[in-house]
Amino acid sequence: MRWMIKIACITSLCVLLAGCGNRLSEIKDAVSGINSAAETAASAVGRDVHAIRAIAIDYKDTSFTVNDLFKTILRDVRWDYDAEKSELHVRGTWQAPLFSEQQWDDTMKKQLAETGVVKIKCTIKDDKIDSALTNVTLIFNDETILKMNGEDALHHLYDTYLQK
Repeated sequence: MRWMIKIACITSLCVLLAGCGNRLSEIKDAVSGINSAAETAASAVGRDVHAIRAIAIDYKDTSFTVNDLFKTILRDVRWDYDAEKSELHVRGTWQAPLFSEQQWDDTMKKQLAETGVVKIKCTIKDDKIDSALTNVTLIFNDETILKMNGEDALHHLYDTYLQK
């Protein structure tokens, strides 16, 4: 009788483990897919973007990089560089004190911090941001609520960086 119980237990355990084998294989495939997606995303930020992000900026007796600028004034920063047009496209989530001169109440600031998207387009010439060709757009609820262009836009970004 004992040997029948042992056989029943071993058989049950084998059935359970056989089912886990398929699940383990699925988990391995999922992890492999995540790793592959991460590697693809990392390679999507090409050498051009890394070189652009390292460009030094000297403004009002302060030195910082393009990377420092955007990583400081925005959250969830995403980069794209169009080498044919020499355009850097930066997208991130709004955070204070960007556009602090606007008379937004605390509720609006909270909503912007959650869903406000800032899109910045800069043209790079001779390893510098061309201030005349800089565009900054703030989008909230799929509507453009603020747009700045040119030197004023770029200096506003720099001044915001210096405030932080």
